[in-house]
Amino acid sequence: MEEKINIKPIVFVLFMTIFIIGADTFIISPLVPTISKYFNVNNSEAGLLVTAYSIGYAIFAFIFGPISDKIGRRFLLIVGLICFSVFGILCGFANNFKVLFLLRILSGISASAAAPQVWASIGDLIPFEKRGRVMGIVSAALAVSQLLGVPIGAFIASAGGWKSSFFALGITSIIVVLLSILYFPKTKTKTINGSAMSSQLLTSLKSVLLNKHALSGLFVTLFLMFGSFGMYSFLGVWLSDSFKLTVNAIGSVIIFVGIGNLIGNLTGGFLADAFGKKKVAIVSMCSLSILLIILPYTSHNFILAMGCILLWFISAGISLSSLNSLLVGLVPSLRGTMMSLNSSFMYIGTTIGVAFNAIILNDLGFHSVGLSSGISVLISVILISILVSLKKDKV
Repeated sequence: MEEKINIKPIVFVLFMTIFIIGADTFIISPLVPTISKYFNVNNSEAGLLVTAYSIGYAIFAFIFGPISDKIGRRFLLIVGLICFSVFGILCGFANNFKVLFLLRILSGISASAAAPQVWASIGDLIPFEKRGRVMGIVSAALAVSQLLGVPIGAFIASAGGWKSSFFALGITSIIVVLLSILYFPKTKTKTINGSAMSSQLLTSLKSVLLNKHALSGLFVTLFLMFGSFGMYSFLGVWLSDSFKLTVNAIGSVIIFVGIGNLIGNLTGGFLADAFGKKKVAIVSMCSLSILLIILPYTSHNFILAMGCILLWFISAGISLSSLNSLLVGLVPSLRGTMMSLNSSFMYIGTTIGVAFNAIILNDLGFHSVGLSSGISVLISVILISILVSLKKDKV
């Protein structure tokens, strides 16, 4: 990294990129009832807007990662943000549910072009000894988007209708585009002709997937997401059944979740730099595994349950920020490919976890969900302990 580069504005751009993408992801949930009424569809159909976004993201992240390793992060980051802005604003003009569904797929594709460049850029631009704290700060943008972005978006929607939320996000995205153009450093790019592109994409993917440490790292992410977010999807149901909470009360707990996630991400980065990325990831995942297993047994005590939930998301935040700090250095020459694949594995793990836990929740109850989720995270601990390693060359 060149000394002339001013890191602070770059970190701000990366933070804001993850913030708007996170806000766009989280804002759909509270808008589902309003959107379903507007288009005269049921809540389940409206909820597919989340799935549409995830499908677009998960599939195309496989493509954009290798491309960024060849042509540079800046180009894909800016183009992805521009498309994200345009499709976000167009969502506000949608007067047909099928059109909105398509636009959400395109928004997911755009996000998959921009977001992985954030994590890869941290590896490219930030020194090894500071990488954990920067990863933690930028990761905290997701928690901030949950704490601030979603309530603000919901308020805008209540005042001006659900379309106004997309307009607000689109305009904010345009501001981030301008900041990216101004402050994100230019990187060396290579011109690749169309016939060579597909071959090089496959070569990049193959290089990462055949790397034992990189592949095991991706499965660490998958099992971590399976456990933590696969269980999170049913937290509201458990809170309602156990403590008879209203929708508004559950919403307050979700803010509590965001606070825990924010604390975890911010502290996780500093801890990773101070004590070692792998060590911190292992300890925090062990804590997370235990918390997921014991949470269902706190249904008799609301305060105890809230304490467990807070610790759950602090541990999850520390786990993710320290894990990403480790993963970004596993294949230095293919960071874009690695982190794009990591994003895809996150979505795949979450999707499988939700589907699996939905089945056992109906048949065996929430205790079984906690057990399966805890075991899944424990598998992550085993994988990262045995297979994932980072050479001490500070890459």
